[in-house]
Amino acid sequence: MRPIMRYLFVFTAIAAAIISSLAMAAGPMTAAEDGSFSIVVIPDTQHYQHSKAEPETQGKPELINPVFDAHTRWIVENLDRQRIVFVSHSGDIVDENIPQQWDVARRCMDRLHGRVPYGISVGNHDMKQAGDSSLFQQYFSQSRFENFAWYGGSFKGKEANRSRSRNNANSFQLFSAEGIDFVILHLECNAPDDVLAWADSVLQSHANRRAIVTTHRYLGPRERPITKRDYYDAPKGCMVWKVCHGENGNSSRQMWEKCFRKHKNLFMIFCGDQSRTQAMRLTEYGTHGNPVHAVLSDYGKGRQRGLRIYNFRPRENLILVKTYNPILDKLCEATDIVTDRNQHQFSLFYDMSPEDANGSDNNHSKVPAVQTQISLKGAPVP
Repeated sequence: MRPIMRYLFVFTAIAAAIISSLAMAAGPMTAAEDGSFSIVVIPDTQHYQHSKAEPETQGKPELINPVFDAHTRWIVENLDRQRIVFVSHSGDIVDENIPQQWDVARRCMDRLHGRVPYGISVGNHDMKQAGDSSLFQQYFSQSRFENFAWYGGSFKGKEANRSRSRNNANSFQLFSAEGIDFVILHLECNAPDDVLAWADSVLQSHANRRAIVTTHRYLGPRERPITKRDYYDAPKGCMVWKVCHGENGNSSRQMWEKCFRKHKNLFMIFCGDQSRTQAMRLTEYGTHGNPVHAVLSDYGKGRQRGLRIYNFRPRENLILVKTYNPILDKLCEATDIVTDRNQHQFSLFYDMSPEDANGSDNNHSKVPAVQTQISLKGAPVP
């Protein structure tokens, strides 16, 4: 990036912070402005599983996830008001990789199905350590999505290893909002080389779309923690250690070096996984000088139960980011782990002018755009 552009970026970031603080002072969740649109990120829902005894189960405990349920209910009820065009789950959908918990997850996500485009990143709790994601593939297979116009496809892999990485465990979606075309990839935790090669091909095929990646693990303690306190206190950044896929897995830093940094249309990476880091962000520059904002949210520790709402304002080249608890109807101002409000409520500068889309004056790819401004007025909420 040229020096003058770096200065411009810093200046606009400061201006964005001022605008952000003014915009967020009005109340918990005011309606999104005309001309804007929102992407909602559901962070790790593994933490909220518990059971209850119901008469109809004859005293046997029934698994429930009231926070997950509240998250998807709020999203559906606010599709119009918040101008929500896409929902991304950052992974660790379940705590234990067992059918009973996948039943709960499926019920919660069913509320979104057919109402708003969405994608899911497979977390380390959603697979076996060696990479077997069979249960995720059973409950959220490609066949569940392939008839939607916004669904781009998934990694095919080798037929001989059907349990790993295939059948929607790595997927991409296409959507458009306010005349801007996007491609978003959902990559599994510590994605192996063959998955990254597929991701390269997807990003290259849709180079004229603005690109987002959701992958479960990306930011957190840079080095593998040795003690429990290291998860809280050790230096944070793009992680160089991994937990899935054995020798075949890639750390966050390897995923950046091997794939992400090469694509000049990539501008955002959503991630979760690190509840003891909870909230942080990091901006790095790709090979072409493009700023890439990596943002972590995982509010499983403590009482915040936060969703992330990314409100894009193209006329201002601004993304307002809010962390919101729909159960309490409150914005997250601080937590015991992260006391700095600016890690929970902040803004990001992002040039959304047509001429900035991958160096082209036309940001529309050859793939037909899928408009996702869905009207749900009067629609029942299950």
